[in-house]
Amino acid sequence: MIIMKLYVECLPCVMRQAVEATRQCTSDPEKQWQILRDAARLVSLADVEEPSPALIGAMHETVRRLTGQDDPYRELKAACNKKALELYPWLREAVLRSDDPLETAIRLAIAGNNIDFVADPHAEQIDLVSAVEEALQAPLQKDVFRRFREAVAHAKTILYLGDNAGEIVFDRILIEELPREKVCYVVKGQPVVNDVTMEDAKVSGLCDMVEVISNGAAMPGTVLRSCSASFRKRFYETDLIIAKGQANYESLEHLNQQIFFLFKAKCHVMTLHLGCPVGAILVLQNGVASDAAACT
Repeated sequence: MIIMKLYVECLPCVMRQAVEATRQCTSDPEKQWQILRDAARLVSLADVEEPSPALIGAMHETVRRLTGQDDPYRELKAACNKKALELYPWLREAVLRSDDPLETAIRLAIAGNNIDFVADPHAEQIDLVSAVEEALQAPLQKDVFRRFREAVAHAKTILYLGDNAGEIVFDRILIEELPREKVCYVVKGQPVVNDVTMEDAKVSGLCDMVEVISNGAAMPGTVLRSCSASFRKRFYETDLIIAKGQANYESLEHLNQQIFFLFKAKCHVMTLHLGCPVGAILVLQNGVASDAAACT
């Protein structure tokens, strides 16, 4: 197995995010240059053995430290949550009318992965209706849904790793089709880009449905060394992990655990790693290489 590490192609993407986050925080050119110089130093010293979410998290910490803004994407996240909640009745009706509600809910959860400011700085403008229609029609191996269903049935505990604000409403659609007494939903410990926090879980209604905990970290994905000890204990003890988003795949795919990754492939690096086209809708079980082949 080829483990996800930092690719050369990741570096300009990290600097692009640094520029966007800096502009989000301040219009002062002097401050902007100070932040970008520090970000460039981080990139130049990056550990190539680490996945890109670790470097992205360090870069955003630099932005927060130098601007004093702990959540520069707060308003954009609120807009994404509002937009997704407006679609909730329609999404729920699609599941109820489906011949296979669980498969439909999985596909809808992946559709929500389009709301990602790391991949698209204008993610709040995405046509979510089109994203839903695309996910419902995407070619996916039927066997992966069978394996997902069996894993859920056999698991006593399920850890659901959230990804982005707005997307969390689509996660709710899937969680409503799971045995909720088994499910624990995980948010970030502090704001980073538009990743989910406890505030988003409350707004989405998830806190009223299942247990919600923090991983204690402020990084995209799940970089375990940066998470709290209590979360790591919970992570390693759980029977089944459902991990949303490309960053969770990048940071966890090397582990020998029962993990299903639900995400949309968003960059050339992922196409190289998985052999799938950019934009592919993916349901991958850890250690099952054939799942990615279904998207080609």
